[in-house]
Amino acid sequence: MIAILMGCNPAVQKTDVDKPLSYHRMSYAQLFGIATFDGYEQLFYLNGNDTIWSLKSTELPQSGMKVAVLSSVFAGFIEELGLQNSIIAVDNDKYFNDSQLVRRIKNGEISSVGEEGQLQIEKLLGLKPDLLITSSFGFNNQSLKTRLKHLNIHMLMCDNFKEQHPLARAEWIKFFGFLYHQSQMADSIFVAIENNYKSIRNSTPSRQIKPKVMTDAMYSEVWNVPGGNSYSARLIEDAGAEYIFMDKKELYTYPLNLESVLKATAQADYWIHVNQFRTQEEMLKVNSRYALFRPFMLNHVYNNNKRENAFGGNDFWEKGAVRADLVLRDLVYIFSADKISSDKLYFYTLVD
Repeated sequence: MIAILMGCNPAVQKTDVDKPLSYHRMSYAQLFGIATFDGYEQLFYLNGNDTIWSLKSTELPQSGMKVAVLSSVFAGFIEELGLQNSIIAVDNDKYFNDSQLVRRIKNGEISSVGEEGQLQIEKLLGLKPDLLITSSFGFNNQSLKTRLKHLNIHMLMCDNFKEQHPLARAEWIKFFGFLYHQSQMADSIFVAIENNYKSIRNSTPSRQIKPKVMTDAMYSEVWNVPGGNSYSARLIEDAGAEYIFMDKKELYTYPLNLESVLKATAQADYWIHVNQFRTQEEMLKVNSRYALFRPFMLNHVYNNNKRENAFGGNDFWEKGAVRADLVLRDLVYIFSADKISSDKLYFYTLVD
């Protein structure tokens, strides 16, 4: 007997199932896998020691898939597979960067149905997607789940944000490969990303003293610092640098005040991921004390918003989720030079 989650029913049920011929556990991702049975494959989620079964490949359309995505992150995986024409609904059209999606949104081919917690349910149901892709974060609308099931609309949770290794997040492309019956293509894309990531990581300069890196900025009087086992910390380490808060390992983020961060980062060389800021002037207008930080004085402040369109759609939160190799390449460039032309960077730009 093993736990089963059928379609969009959130209740774990006990039932007998066929014995899998094989399990395809991921190389890095820890939260999902794909099992092969006689005549079909089946997606499963991993929650601690529990295996939670989800969709069978036979329940998915063979072609002409219609998908609603409640995050630009999910669209990024679909775009990497070259299947963005399948997207018929998004949460907020201002979040998207892909030129093909933006064009289809302008032409009315893609509808905005609202974000998690503010979903325009009747509008979504009227579009009749085959799949609604969301995350488990804050989504607990039991009534909607029941209605979706009755209309044969499958709701799937993509929780790649919970993975803390950059390649684990990227490996969720195999989740999308399963949904579109394109597992071979997804595997091939991931292998290329993995190999490129490893090549970049292994080519980072060897230094006795590594540059020290701080991240993020104040938000509502709180500075949320990623923990030492976080996605950001792993990227910094793989890029050949040292994350200032490596010792904070218990949680993903730690809420600190500005004074605590200023003291802890006194020897920092670089500062990345500074919220929405594009210039130092913008930073100082919000908080003049940013000028006291050493990377600010060194003009070593970089943000991940180079590929942001006029509507605010940032490709870092779209393509960046799957293209971990391009993110790492940018950081290696940044940490390897005193001054670097933003022309060499893909996602990042100098905040000056």
